[in-house]
Amino acid sequence: MIIDDYAYKNKLFKVNPNLKFSIGMLFLIISLISPYNILSVLIILGMSFTIVGIAKIEVKDYIHFIKIPFTFLVISIIMILINFSGDKSVLLHYIKVGNLYIGVSQTSIDTSVHLFFRALSCLTCIYFIMLTTPFNQLIFIFKKLHLPDVVLEISMLMYRFIFIFMEEVADIRTSQELRFGYINLKNGYRSFGLLVNMLFKRMMIRYDEMSIALDMKLFDGTFHIVGDSKDV
Repeated sequence: MIIDDYAYKNKLFKVNPNLKFSIGMLFLIISLISPYNILSVLIILGMSFTIVGIAKIEVKDYIHFIKIPFTFLVISIIMILINFSGDKSVLLHYIKVGNLYIGVSQTSIDTSVHLFFRALSCLTCIYFIMLTTPFNQLIFIFKKLHLPDVVLEISMLMYRFIFIFMEEVADIRTSQELRFGYINLKNGYRSFGLLVNMLFKRMMIRYDEMSIALDMKLFDGTFHIVGDSKDV
């Protein structure tokens, strides 16, 4: 929700969304195909400066956005870095477990470093697009790129239900906390189970409400995107 808020309030909001999307995708493609780590580092620094220095996204929020995928990235890189081999000569550093050697090789180090910077540079490009371009503008761009209507409609519904889901979770959890539902581990497990049960019921209710609202507006199965030349 903070990402969506920044997408509408950042200093690059009024810049042409086609330009922002094109720049982000261009550097994303360069990050994917470039064999040079230094180029990935420059993209990371350039995108981060643009996001924080020009778009004026708070540094602490930007770090928070990066932190979660960064954790999974580090775990993945560690898995790539570690080798299992029966020949210790291919390993720079190793430990022996039975007849197996576990360690790192020069190849695994080079590969891990390259993948780390490549993935991080791709991540900053994605965040540049997400934090500077509202979702409705992205949908319009995808429409002009001739993505299938069913893909756009599913994306719109998923986007909408993410906010509904988060709103319901926040409301239920707040209610439970006010009743000391998480005061200890036992109550915490019980409250979490109730939260999941209530959340499922609430989501079904919200879905029914949305269906009724669409029926009242004579919904014909197509979401018309504002700004589409066919609808103007």
